[in-house]
Amino acid sequence: MSENKNLLAKKTFILALESHRKDDLQSAINLYNEVLKIDSSYAEAHNNLGVIFQETGNHLKVIPCFEKAIQIKPNYEDALHNLGFTFQSLDQPQKAIPYFEKVIQINPNYAKAYNSLGTAFQTIKEFQKAKVSYETAIKIKPNFLKANNNLGIISNILGDKQKAIACFEKAIQIDPNYETAINNLGTIFKEAGDDLKAKEYFERALKIQPNNVEALNNLGIVFKDLGDNQKAKEIFEKALKLDSRSIDTLTNIANINFEEFDIKKAINSSYKVIKTKNENFKFIDQSISLNRLKHDVGQENYISQTGGFWKFFKLKRFEIKGIDEFKKVGSKILSRRENKNKNDNDKKIILTPDEVNVLLPFYKADHIYKPKIISGSCINPNKNWQVVEDEFFNSKKQIIYIDDFLSEEALMELRKFSLISKVWNKEYNDKYFGAFSDHGFISPIHLQIGIELKKELPKLFGLHILKKILGFKYDSTLSKRVNIYGDFATYNLNFWITPDEFNNNKNTGGLKVYDVPAPENWTLKDYNNNKIHKYLEDSNAKCVNVPYKFNRAVLFNSTYFYETDEIDFLDKYEGRRINMTYLFGSGLAKT
Repeated sequence: MSENKNLLAKKTFILALESHRKDDLQSAINLYNEVLKIDSSYAEAHNNLGVIFQETGNHLKVIPCFEKAIQIKPNYEDALHNLGFTFQSLDQPQKAIPYFEKVIQINPNYAKAYNSLGTAFQTIKEFQKAKVSYETAIKIKPNFLKANNNLGIISNILGDKQKAIACFEKAIQIDPNYETAINNLGTIFKEAGDDLKAKEYFERALKIQPNNVEALNNLGIVFKDLGDNQKAKEIFEKALKLDSRSIDTLTNIANINFEEFDIKKAINSSYKVIKTKNENFKFIDQSISLNRLKHDVGQENYISQTGGFWKFFKLKRFEIKGIDEFKKVGSKILSRRENKNKNDNDKKIILTPDEVNVLLPFYKADHIYKPKIISGSCINPNKNWQVVEDEFFNSKKQIIYIDDFLSEEALMELRKFSLISKVWNKEYNDKYFGAFSDHGFISPIHLQIGIELKKELPKLFGLHILKKILGFKYDSTLSKRVNIYGDFATYNLNFWITPDEFNNNKNTGGLKVYDVPAPENWTLKDYNNNKIHKYLEDSNAKCVNVPYKFNRAVLFNSTYFYETDEIDFLDKYEGRRINMTYLFGSGLAKT
């Protein structure tokens, strides 16, 4: 290139930078393009165009710009980092990681790349690697605001609260108006049960940034837990006006409606959560777990049955968007996965772009079965519930089971609801799925059961709020027991709705309840981590093993820990073990 053209390109690039800094983005785009007309190999112009397209959400043009800049200058640190950041923002952290690592290889002191690498590791739940990345970023740049805050978040996830507090305080020391760290510090005190201290931090964050939706939700939860539901609702409604698609806000509203037992509002607000969540569905790294796809293809096949099934259930066939395409492609992917080496332990299935496009409509669609109106009682009308109540209070350990728990009509409708409804969105590592009353797992029958329990067993449930209803659906062959859990409630009522004919081993598949209550000062996080095993061992806890049986309920003091026994059910979709859990009261555990 001639010296004059080179000089003209540089001058035009400087003018583009000035427009870019002034947020005159269209002028900047025009000028960067002028630079490229003069010199198509001007890497910085390609990179900066990518930055603008990223800022304006023009995703189709972002990646080509950064890729072109890197093609021209393979060791262009900013372009490499920007391309990695783009993949991270597109929910493709595995694609982002190599770019961040390449930047670090070129420049080991690029603190921003370490912080970005940490966020990518955090997304894929590689928490220790994320922690090391954040710590390295801070070692290079001690006053790196976001890295200090991120290290606080990951330290809290890993259970090191003191480290988390120190990191958030350091971030606030760097920038006293950094409302994100102030809000995060409030969450630490909230988790520790100090609502008043948490309230102080959330209000402080909102004073700096009144439109911080996360802080508004946190403050609303504090008011709810302090018993001021009206104030909580006002705060949640404000958050919803700022972001009408916030899953946290919608969930908080659904929870208040549920606890106030406003049946219509509880159901409608819960369905709004699951509808919005489905609409927001994305594939992380263009992948799906084998367990997820196996469940969903099984559910789709079950829903798509023809003939007597549809006539019997009085359902419209093909009312779920994309169901036919999902069936065809999903089944083909599963078949492809099953033909792989049996010793291949990879549980993630990488999808092609075409497969993603075909599967996505089904995942974004919402579909909830509407149970028919129950003509009589939902819980067994022929059972003497006074005797059940007396049995529980006379039980030394407060652990009993109740056979023939539900009426046949209610039981069958709940089973249809659980098999047909697309509400099983929470996936756990141990090959099972969860559904919740604030995320679509709710119907008039669900709530009617709660009403009847409070009426028929007034000494047990009459004075306690029904806090939550949960459902769990397991893979048919879970050879090991699921992790030990505890709940923040007073009473736990757990019942099973999969027929005995699907249970291959009548001696397993039930529930193990440990008869030692949790310490009163434990938080919810303490309930659900590795501290439990050591505590039970040190306490010489005894285990009550209740075998699985269709329509059997297990009722126990919710301060006890429990775990699902080994599962060996028939390997077909309708054979999956399904249990439902009703939590009454607040219990001893702090939330």
